[in-house]
Amino acid sequence: MSTMDAFTSGDEALNLQALGKFLVDEQGGAFGAPPSFSDPFSNEKAPVSGRRYHARIKTESIQQRVAKVRAAQIPLLEAALPLLRALSEMPETVPVIADVELLKDILRHEITLFSVVCDEADIPWKKMAIVRYCLCTALDEAAHGTSWGLQSGWSQSNLLNHFEGDNDGGNKFFLLVGRLSASPHEFPDVLEIMLHILGLGFEGRYSIIDDGERQLTRIRQRLLTLLQSTRETLPPALSPHAYCEGQAARKSFFFIPVKVSLALCALLVAALFLGCKYYLSLPQELFRQQLLAMQRLHITEPRPPERLRLAVLLKAEIARHWVSVDESQRESRVIFHGDSMFAVGDASVRPERIDIIRRVAAEVQRVNGEVMIIGHTDSTPIRSGAFASNQALSEKRAQAVAAYFREQGIAPEKITSKGAGDTQPIASNHDAQGRSQNRRVEIFVTY
Repeated sequence: MSTMDAFTSGDEALNLQALGKFLVDEQGGAFGAPPSFSDPFSNEKAPVSGRRYHARIKTESIQQRVAKVRAAQIPLLEAALPLLRALSEMPETVPVIADVELLKDILRHEITLFSVVCDEADIPWKKMAIVRYCLCTALDEAAHGTSWGLQSGWSQSNLLNHFEGDNDGGNKFFLLVGRLSASPHEFPDVLEIMLHILGLGFEGRYSIIDDGERQLTRIRQRLLTLLQSTRETLPPALSPHAYCEGQAARKSFFFIPVKVSLALCALLVAALFLGCKYYLSLPQELFRQQLLAMQRLHITEPRPPERLRLAVLLKAEIARHWVSVDESQRESRVIFHGDSMFAVGDASVRPERIDIIRRVAAEVQRVNGEVMIIGHTDSTPIRSGAFASNQALSEKRAQAVAAYFREQGIAPEKITSKGAGDTQPIASNHDAQGRSQNRRVEIFVTY
C-alpha cells in the first residue's frame, strides 16, 4: 500500500477527516517516519532513517538551492518551483520518441532533488510527501495528454508509480484537497502548491465527468478563499492623514493652469461636435443597408467533437467489477479482468462477455477511433500444451478480442494487438488476489 493509500483509504480515515484529524502521527503511522530517497549522484541506497543529507550534497548549485529555499517566504513553494515550471512548459511535441525516456529521467532526478532539498531545508516530511505525490500526478497527466506520451506508453511507467507505487492520483489528489482544507492553517503552503497545480490545467477525475470544469472552478475558488483566510492582513496606517514633504512637490509638478484646461476642454468639445456632425451627415441608406445585413447574418455554432461514453455504456459491468474504465479528453482505457473474460489457460472469450466487447467496439466505431489491445498474464508458468509461454497466451487473448472489433466494421489498420505476458504487473504476483489483477486485457482508444 502506498503512502497516499494509507492516507486516503478506510472508514477510520473518513471519520478522522470529519474530526479534522488527518496527517497526524497517531493515525496508524501513515506518515510516521520519512522514507529514504535514492542518492541522485550515486547508485548507493540511502539508509531508512531521518538523518540529514549534508554528506550527499556535493555541488554548489544544490547548496545554493537549499539556501534559497530557506530564505524564501514560502520555502515549500520555492523548492517545488522547478517542477511547477516543468509542468507549465511540458512540450506539445517530441520529435524523437526515444527522447521521452530522457525527459522522464530528468523529471525523476528533479523529483529526487526536491525531496533532498526539502529535507535539508527542514521542511516537514509530511508536507514534502503530499506535494511530491501531487506533482507526480500532475506531470503524469500532462505527459499522458500529449501525442508523444501516448506513443511512448508513459502510463505504463509513470512517475507516480515510480515514487509512490500508486496509479490513482487523479482521484486521491482531490481527496487530499478535501482533507487538507479541514486544517488550512496547518498546511497553507501545501494548499498553495495544489492551487498552482490546478491553475496550470490539472483536471484529474473531473476531466471525464459532466460539468467537471465548473466543479474545478469551484474547487479553485474555495482553495483561494481558504488561503486568503490564512494570510495576515496589512496593519492600518498609524496616521492616515500624515503630511509628506514630497507630496506637495508631486502635486505642483502635475499642476495645469486654468486657462490651459479651458482651452483643452474647448478643443475636445469642438472635436466631438465636428465628429457627430460628420456621422449625422452620412446617407441614411447606408445605415439601413447595414442594419438589414446584420439581420440576415446567421451564426452557426460549431458542433462539439464527439466523445466516448464508455463509462456510461458499461456502468453495470463496472459495478460488477468485470471491467474498469478510465476516460480523458484524448484517450479512453478499458480494462477487462482476465478471470471474468477467459477461462484459465484459454484464449477464447467467454460467450457471456462477447456482447460487452461488441458494445465497446460499436462505440469506438461511432467516434472513428484507433484501438490498441494489450494482453497480460500473471507470472505463474503455463501448464497448457497449447501455448508455449505466458507471452504466447497473452498475444492470443489480445488477438481474440481484436477479432470482435474487426467484426464490428472497424478497419484492420486502426486495430493493434500485442501481448505483454507477465512483464507489466499492476499488483504483486505473490498472492492470489494480486495474480488475479495481473490477468487482464487492456484496450486503449484514441480519437
